[in-house]
Amino acid sequence: MARLAGVSQATVSLVLSGRDLATGRPISAETRAKVLDAAHSLGYVPDPAASRLAAARNNLLGVFSFTATFPTDVRHSYYPFLVGVEQEAAAQGYDLVLFTGSSTGGAGAGGAGALNRVRLADGCLFLGRHAPADELRRLVADDFPVVHVGRRDEPEGLAWVGADYVSASREVVTALAALGHRRVLLVREDDDAPASTDRERGFLDGLAASGLPAGPEAVFRSGDPRRDLTADRVRAWVADGVTAFVAEETDTGAAWRALRA
Repeated sequence: MARLAGVSQATVSLVLSGRDLATGRPISAETRAKVLDAAHSLGYVPDPAASRLAAARNNLLGVFSFTATFPTDVRHSYYPFLVGVEQEAAAQGYDLVLFTGSSTGGAGAGGAGALNRVRLADGCLFLGRHAPADELRRLVADDFPVVHVGRRDEPEGLAWVGADYVSASREVVTALAALGHRRVLLVREDDDAPASTDRERGFLDGLAASGLPAGPEAVFRSGDPRRDLTADRVRAWVADGVTAFVAEETDTGAAWRALRA
């Protein structure tokens, strides 16, 4: 190609890579045209793998979900997050790589080094309530770009982005109080995930601000909602004066699904 264009190999490399423009020392329009014409006549197509290797990046963004399956149901709590990830990745010129560690037949997310394969990408987004802290800590220590979708208190240095569940839950209770409800019950899963903690905090704040009962009896925690949320239990709550239920939505959806059933 350099021989056909009558320029050096270095000039061809600079023009095809665009590095001359990036460095602020652009090659003349005439020389650039010669190189591009030669490339076109030879049917040159850049090798994306080689280009990405040379640039030390591959424009791939990893997405790792710790849910049982990758959510596609529009009612799933992760669905809007994933739609946003896809849209912004496209806007930034990135392709997405789905890591299937938690799906049936996947490579698994447990054990030392289980998340090492995410290094195939330039960075990775993690979704899920129970991501392995030690593995995330190792990625953070190695300065690998990691962002967790949802608030996390550990490991230290992990970047995260999350919804304001405290304010949202408080507003739900305020709206119910405005409708005339005087006793409201929160049904949630029995774990200490930050999102659940934030929802409960906002719920109790909303009760207190609205002058509604905000004691321990206002929250029902269950490790197995399908077993514990029986029809008799719900009837007993209603008979005792509960007129509205608030059920948190998580990656499992266990609480609200059981309450609805």
